[in-house]
Amino acid sequence: MKKSIWVFAMVSLFLGTISLAAAFPGVMSGFGGIVIGIFLAYCGIILIAQLISAMVAVRRVLEELTGEKPVSKQVTLR
Repeated sequence: MKKSIWVFAMVSLFLGTISLAAAFPGVMSGFGGIVIGIFLAYCGIILIAQLISAMVAVRRVLEELTGEKPVSKQVTLR
């Protein structure tokens, strides 16, 4: 599971950088383009990490809402 998430993150970062380079060819040329690409890849890593943690939190909340609640037993006093 973790390996597939890692692979998905790397592929999405790679494709995002390529699509940015194709959209703005003049900006992404030379050393400045490399620095911009590395910065955007770093931002993408942070974004994906935040999305994964948010999805885990939402899943936990949904599991708590839909899970069975403990039922209290009635005690008879004599």
